Amino acid sequence: MDPLTTPATGEPGDPPQVPGQASPGETSTGATTAPDTRPARMVELDVYRGVTILAVVLHHLTGLAIRHAAAGSLLGGGLMVLNRGTHFVVPAFLFLTALVLTRSALRRFHLGAYVRSRVQKVLVPYLFWTAAYVGFRVFTAQDPPAVLGDPDRWRVWLQYGKGYFHLYFLLIALQFSLILPLLLPLFRRRPRFRWVLVGAVALQLLVYLLNRSGVLHFRFPATMVLWYLPVLGLGMAFGSSDVPFGRFWHRWRLWIVAATLLTFAWYVPLSVALLQRVPVSSAAYSLANWSYTTAASLALLGLAQVLTRAPARLVRVLTSLGTVSLQVYLLHPAVLLFLERRGFPGDPARFVLVLAAYGAVALAVPLAVARLLAGTRVARWVFGR
Repeated sequence: MDPLTTPATGEPGDPPQVPGQASPGETSTGATTAPDTRPARMVELDVYRGVTILAVVLHHLTGLAIRHAAAGSLLGGGLMVLNRGTHFVVPAFLFLTALVLTRSALRRFHLGAYVRSRVQKVLVPYLFWTAAYVGFRVFTAQDPPAVLGDPDRWRVWLQYGKGYFHLYFLLIALQFSLILPLLLPLFRRRPRFRWVLVGAVALQLLVYLLNRSGVLHFRFPATMVLWYLPVLGLGMAFGSSDVPFGRFWHRWRLWIVAATLLTFAWYVPLSVALLQRVPVSSAAYSLANWSYTTAASLALLGLAQVLTRAPARLVRVLTSLGTVSLQVYLLHPAVLLFLERRGFPGDPARFVLVLAAYGAVALAVPLAVARLLAGTRVARWVFGR
């Protein structure tokens, strides 16, 4: 089984503005650790969130559709490529989480305020949504009611983010929140991009070898923050850098795009083969996954830079979507379950139309809920804001 994916729906994605991500200046108490020279809000980050949450919905939508497409059909093959090709979403949002949190913490950091913020924005939503989705599983007959009284099941749900297939990202965000203060002294030195990349890759390979040899004993590696070191390291590097990402992108964009395309061509065939239960080398799969998702995360931020110069209406749509992406992320899997139970037509053209309609509903319902709860105390507790 693909260690990054649940058999039913594929790997979940990370919401653009997740619990645990701080807005600039969020930790407002404590000593100033770096000059406050950066802009209060970067439009490209909201655009990044908006684009990537669309990819999250596409990933889950194609994941459920694969089960209903005819085996061996062109439609089924295309859905597999789209589903595996959008595996960058979790690492991409972890990259953004690291960038934003590091950027905020290096401006102002006070441990007490930081801990209170992480409890409110990460821990409480994680516990709430785990309990809510466990109840949802029982309500929708995915699990029998007896599981509610099984302490071993609760331990797995909470320890590994398995309350529902998409909740493990919140667990990773919580884990990263715990280790961020330990890494701040290093990133206050503003290490060079290349050295962070080399160091993160070397550490990632070491983690892989230690887990493979049984030293670490990761039961579900993809639920561990140590499985995402390249994107987290680069996110922290850009969060601590005085050089705007736009300048970096202008210089290296062709190399980043080329790396993304080449690693896509490496990773997707391996991932599709694994989806089809064809044996694949664990080492090759993991290396391809880390390479593709890291390159895609950088390319996505570059795309967001470009899209900020798109027509104003498109920018407004993407930024608006980005600001409520957590709500979309948390709620859309429940909507998709009910939509999937309605089924799909056999004709490929109608299948695609119905799939697109399902995607629109899966976005519309969470957006309506987000609008309804905006600014309320309920939203503060269940969404961390």
